[in-house]
Amino acid sequence: MQAKANGQHTVPQIFINGKHIGGCDDLYKLEEQVDADLKPVLNV
Repeated sequence: MQAKANGQHTVPQIFINGKHIGGCDDLYKLEEQVDADLKPVLNV
């Protein structure tokens, strides 16, 4: 797993469809980015 996680040692290491996302903080950042990209489209 360390090879797939680019040497990161924290847990959890998150993978989506085999793509390494990173740790929990990285997942939260990704969620915020997706929300920011979708809100204008959805008029939220």
